[in-house]
Amino acid sequence: MILRLAIIGFGNVGQELARMLLLKRPWLLRSKGLDIEVVAISTRSKGSLMSKSGLDLERVLKEIGTKGDLKGYPDSHTDLGPLDIISKTVADMVLELTTLDIESGQPATEHITKALGNGMDVVTANKGPIAFAYCELRALARSRGVRFRFEGTVMDGTPVFSLVEKTLPGIQVVGIQGILNSTSNFVLTEMTRGRTAQDAIKEAQARGIAEADPSLDIDGWDAAAKITALANVLMDARKTPKDVDRTGVRDVTPKALAAAKVNGTKIKLVASATMPDGDVRLVVKPVTVGPDSPFWSVEGTSSAITIQTDLMGELTILEKDPALTQTAYAVFSDILHIVESIRSGTL
Repeated sequence: MILRLAIIGFGNVGQELARMLLLKRPWLLRSKGLDIEVVAISTRSKGSLMSKSGLDLERVLKEIGTKGDLKGYPDSHTDLGPLDIISKTVADMVLELTTLDIESGQPATEHITKALGNGMDVVTANKGPIAFAYCELRALARSRGVRFRFEGTVMDGTPVFSLVEKTLPGIQVVGIQGILNSTSNFVLTEMTRGRTAQDAIKEAQARGIAEADPSLDIDGWDAAAKITALANVLMDARKTPKDVDRTGVRDVTPKALAAAKVNGTKIKLVASATMPDGDVRLVVKPVTVGPDSPFWSVEGTSSAITIQTDLMGELTILEKDPALTQTAYAVFSDILHIVESIRSGTL
């Protein structure tokens, strides 16, 4: 089976996925009978490529690694924007890997809408479309008979959505709690150890965890988008990040952290989805946790989520210090899930 991909957004995740596809190519051919070709790559500022016969990923990575863009790649360079590439490409599947826009989830939602409307399967690692337009995108995918997956939107490669979908049939999710933002958790951990917030943020930026502008993390917006995505998918919440009661960690002081430590507790930024009156309520705020909490030992860049269910009680998943590879793997695994669905004739 030949699977042709168009990648919209070719930053760190897209490039790591390209390396993963090269690494796993022999295994894919041998074990899955699957030949994956990348036939289009669209970037915001580094140039775009399109080729019906497939792109040389090694050459693509070399170009962007040594020159910083794709404009020197022979024969295949195009000035087409992402929507035109989606319209004109011969790809079977679109990977939407652009960065989050917390105000609206655009233009990623528009990219996905275009691809699904054109009858293409879609994988995304962008939480914006799931946080702002999940129900509409799900309905469109079903109406067009195509598949739409998004495991990498919340906890990198940790299988949160797949866990519920594939292994918990008949379960109703009645609540979700999680430490979902690596940067804020790292900052709180380092401040508890005596560092200033500014130093901790600089360290997070040096490690590539935090952006140059860390406000999405520190002010709780990233966690808000993630808990909204989780609630929309697992609890049919039909919310957006603007519905979240949100407080970040900007005002957590060393004094408060020291007092918590004296009392045998810790302060963590926890995102939650509850149903106190039948409607889903979303909250992101710093809370105090004790040694009996599943979040007690979640330190540094680690993340964790507790899913509360009607029949299985509480299930907690911990992701230990994730790296870029884990996010790329989420996209890789979603591709394979879709291939299996295609082969079995299911959605």
